[in-house]
Order: sequence, then C-alpha cells, then structure tokens
Amino acid sequence: MDSMDYFYELFRSLPRGGPGDTQSTRKAFGFLKNLPPEPRILDIGCGHGMQTIELAKLSMGTIIALDNYQPFLDILLKNAVRDGVEKRIILKNQSMLEMDFKNETFDVIWSEGALYFMGFQNGLKKCHELLKKKGYLGVTEAVFLQPSVPKLLQQFWDEGYPDIKDVPSNIALIQNEGYRLLNHFTLPQSSWTESYYVPMQQSINALKKKYPENTTALTMFSECEKEISMYQKYSDYYGYEFFIMQKQ
Repeated sequence: MDSMDYFYELFRSLPRGGPGDTQSTRKAFGFLKNLPPEPRILDIGCGHGMQTIELAKLSMGTIIALDNYQPFLDILLKNAVRDGVEKRIILKNQSMLEMDFKNETFDVIWSEGALYFMGFQNGLKKCHELLKKKGYLGVTEAVFLQPSVPKLLQQFWDEGYPDIKDVPSNIALIQNEGYRLLNHFTLPQSSWTESYYVPMQQSINALKKKYPENTTALTMFSECEKEISMYQKYSDYYGYEFFIMQKQ
C-alpha cells in the first residue's frame, strides 16, 4: 500500500475529517434568514458528514452531500440512517473540481474545511455561480489570527497551504467576489483538539501498533503528528474562521 492508503485508513477512523463542531455549524446556520421552507443545499467536500446531518436537522431542505471518497459517503449514510434524516440527503461521489450543476441551483452552499482545495477565491467564484439570487454561503477557511507569525509556522503553511490569509484579507476577497458578509467568527480551539486532534492521536497510536515496522505508514503518521504538534505550539496564531455570506 502507498501512503494515501494509510492516510485514508486513519481518517476513516475519525469522527470528522477536519476541525469543526456541531455548535459552530448551528451558530453559522443561525445567520441565514428567510430561507424557503425546503431549501436546496449543497455541502461541498462533505467528508464524514457531521455537518451534513446537522444541516438536515436544522432545515427541512434537501442536501446534496458531495465528496470524491466513497467510504466517507458510506459513513455519512450510516450516520444519517441512525439519525433518521437519510431521506433528505443525496450522496454524490464527485470531485468539487468537476461539479456539473446548473448555475443558480442552490439556496445554500456549505463547505467546512474543504473549499480551499479549489483555492478559496476560485471556490467563492464557483459558489457564486451555483447560488440562486440572494443565496447563502457558509464556509470555514484557515486563517492567520495575528499580523505576524513565527518563521517555523510560516514555513509550515507555505508547504501545506501557501494561500492562507488573515481575516481582513479574506473579508476583502469575499466582498470583491460579489458577496455581502453577514457575519464571521473563529472556531474555538476545542474544534481542533477534542473534535479532531485528540481522536487522531488515539488512532495514530493504535495504527502504530498495527504497522510497527512499516516505514511508509509510520512516515505518514509522523506527518500527522507534526501537524498536531504545530497546533499545540502555535494555536494562538492560526485557526479556522467561519464566514457566512449572501450572494449580492
């Protein structure tokens, strides 16, 4: 197996595919006003679908859950059945780079920790096309929280996501792409720790015992532990910002 096989084995075991929490999803959705009774919602890069299921509970709409990794969609469906909302969730195995929906299709587009795969600006442009007039977009994006960051942290982000910006720069970008920013807030540190990195470390510990002499697997796990360590050291300098906006 190559490193991605072990990566996916690790991530299949986690409760969610990135930082986030149900309370933040609820808070962000609360800023959407005057939605139609049954809104049409697109969740881009839904992953395990924790937020997808919450969107189904918060609205009476139909949610298209889009991801290009079928095992994540299978997990989503299992949990949706458990919570009794599977009839309003449509699974779609497709890359966000290949979305083929007609323009002005959705009342709401959601993307927690995933839109950056398109490049944040490109993602904003694409969502603007897909949203109906005055449709809503809710998205979390990695941001710097301070005007200057330590050199080691800057190098870490230059390697992983060189397009990361501070909050004011992202707000300007959002406005330039034809949106009215309704609100924004920083996810709590618990979204990174309790919801994500704590279960990740627990899974890594178990997988290290499963693959004690597998260099490929251990190297991949080490990279994930480096990410955990960076957050432990520098969490005051970066985080996820939840941006809630409306198409102009």
